[in-house]
Amino acid sequence: YLLLYIEEGCDPVNKLYYYDLSSLPHGLAGLQGGKHMIPFMKLVDNFEARYEAVANDDTLFIFRTNKGAPKYKLVQVDLKDPSSWADLVEESEKDVLESALAVNKSQLLVTYLSDVKYVLQLRELKTGKLLHNLPIDIGTVYGISGRREDSEVFIGFTSFLTPGIIYRCQLKDCDVPEMKIFREIVVPGFDRTEFQVNQ
Repeated sequence: YLLLYIEEGCDPVNKLYYYDLSSLPHGLAGLQGGKHMIPFMKLVDNFEARYEAVANDDTLFIFRTNKGAPKYKLVQVDLKDPSSWADLVEESEKDVLESALAVNKSQLLVTYLSDVKYVLQLRELKTGKLLHNLPIDIGTVYGISGRREDSEVFIGFTSFLTPGIIYRCQLKDCDVPEMKIFREIVVPGFDRTEFQVNQ
């Protein structure tokens, strides 16, 4: 599928259109050099909320949205029935859902900002059920890299005590995912283990 996001100003809102690329007889190459417009279908045609695609299985899509949820939630919709949206992970009362990434074929890595502290959760992709809270120190998660077909993810982290750590988290064949340091920026003469950050 090809998704088209149309934004207006700086507000966290967008329109969302889609097109099934499998319906192109010659693929995208068939459009090159021509004056044909792609006939997008309108899924959301107003500027009432923000929608960001997280994953899809054929016509069933998962989106992160602030529609009726200022702290964001995950919803799913089947393009065969675009009027029927369902909550997959409901809005938290106090935590802001910062991001969601499909990983390890059937899981979601969800990032929350909770009282100025990042929380990482591993959830089932199909049901949204919480599987694990991943251990992480007080600080900022500044990037997560992984793909749905990957069984490992890399998590960028920084805090008062470290200018940067990249964790490698293996998700396959383990009861509880373990985060191990993959790369770390080391400050000469500074031992971060001698200090503790409390909140």
